[in-house]
Amino acid sequence: MFFSKTGQNALQAASGRAWLPISSGIAAQHRCLSASPALRAAHILSFGESSNPKLAELLDHYRTMVILPTYLAPEQRRKIYKEKLKHILQNDPITMEIDGVVHKFRYRSRVRDLPSSRDTLKEAFKLISTPADLHNIPPLLAGVVRAGHKLDPWQYSIFLRRAAELKQVQLIMDCIRAVERTGFKLNNSRIINELLVYLQQPAIISGWDEAKTKTALKQVRLVLNILESDESHLPKGKDVGAFPFYRDPQVLASRLHMAAARAVYLKGDKDDDGQVAKYAQELVTLWPEDKGLLDLQPDESYQKNGPMRYILDRNSFLFYAAPVLNGLALAARVVDPDLAKQLQNRAGAVKAEVQTALGSLEQSEGRGITLYNAIFNPQEQGEQKAEEKA
Repeated sequence: MFFSKTGQNALQAASGRAWLPISSGIAAQHRCLSASPALRAAHILSFGESSNPKLAELLDHYRTMVILPTYLAPEQRRKIYKEKLKHILQNDPITMEIDGVVHKFRYRSRVRDLPSSRDTLKEAFKLISTPADLHNIPPLLAGVVRAGHKLDPWQYSIFLRRAAELKQVQLIMDCIRAVERTGFKLNNSRIINELLVYLQQPAIISGWDEAKTKTALKQVRLVLNILESDESHLPKGKDVGAFPFYRDPQVLASRLHMAAARAVYLKGDKDDDGQVAKYAQELVTLWPEDKGLLDLQPDESYQKNGPMRYILDRNSFLFYAAPVLNGLALAARVVDPDLAKQLQNRAGAVKAEVQTALGSLEQSEGRGITLYNAIFNPQEQGEQKAEEKA
């Protein structure tokens, strides 16, 4: 078995977007509870239109209860959470005017009254159905950061998936660039490799359209540059595997895939700028001979709560492995024979893993098998879609 249902013994079995609107004319008037000067702020987080009234209500409540208080002076912010001032604030609230609207801040309990950031984001994802809805997530993330709250890593993964479904992956790239505001970090293997596959997906689905393939290569390179140079994305110790992310063969394989696809499909099997050879040589130097994708990380990485656990599901493995396998195979077509032989060696090991995963896959649907077919069986997939439409 390749992946057991329990996930045990798997390894032994198979070797700045402008979503921060500027508000003007902001003045805060702190009455008898404050002797501080009026608050001045250049940016007040706000949300755009929502297709779902429940989503609009959810976001407005979070903004009122969690985000807006972060714009108060620290002294005033502390007061609204003090229960002993509850009765005073009830009759004499702290006020802040934003674009002509006066907001009143009375006592609120951190435990009973403040909405959970995690729960708010989780509920928001359920209510999103349009790109416009999705564009409300970055300011929500920025509000979470301003409030000093923490989110679970899987919530960023859900955001990424919803963005891919709505063809809004560029929004994720905007969040990554604005990491200090959004908290969206490339600091674990799942987020990084999931993003890299989604960046490649438009080129794959299009049948290697020239513009989409070039864009994918450019974006993949950008991600690698961020991983190497931006310290804001440095991972915690438990999330680091056998390689720094910018030197991880699984990560580097995405760049080789797009460069090789460009050389094969757009350059007539010619590596005219030498980029494929350069990327291929770097990859085989880091990737041990005769080793598959699952052999790149230590066994403990695949155990419970391990950083590579995500790849053990059969469909998930195909989602991550299919582009890697195709990249190795395409690159072997355009480099010198010796380097091609080294690429084919790694490709053979990955292909064995892929075939095992395919053989034990219990369903014919899912993003992994869909992407695999888009790469290796595009004609069959096209015929299946035509039949579904008919």
